[in-house]
Amino acid sequence: MQVALIETGGTINGILAPGQAPPPSRVLAWLQRNTQRFDLDIAFTVVTMKDSRAIGESDRAALVEAIESAAASRVLIPHGTYTMPETGLYLLEHLSESALEKSIVLVGSLTPLDAPDSDAPTNLECALERLRRQVRGVGIVMAGRSWEPGGVRKDPATGEYVALSD
Repeated sequence: MQVALIETGGTINGILAPGQAPPPSRVLAWLQRNTQRFDLDIAFTVVTMKDSRAIGESDRAALVEAIESAAASRVLIPHGTYTMPETGLYLLEHLSESALEKSIVLVGSLTPLDAPDSDAPTNLECALERLRRQVRGVGIVMAGRSWEPGGVRKDPATGEYVALSD
């Protein structure tokens, strides 16, 4: 399965605060370790490596450009949990119709990948399954399930992702 991995950072990559020095992509390393298991052919691009609270309009515009130019029809975007729904909505508003024919998944975690008891592997597996099914448009994967960008929020009290109706 060909996947464009377009990196933006977030807790999943061990970025826990704005202004933190960008580390290498933990998601890329995890996918490379699991290439045979998931039958992956990965094209890797870094747009930014930030805490999502530091992601701004120019970062989102660069993300749109990266998705538009990606040759793969499946796009995986590791992203911080604070503003993932906002980025998802931005993508829905700014991507071309042809880009929205791709399967695009923003994925994050509450605990960094490779940390004990991290939710990241489950979320990545769920995101890869959504990509394998080629669900068109923009989706978010958190808590081991898929969400629509306009139907989810991060509960500031618990840090968990919940449906907007909750």
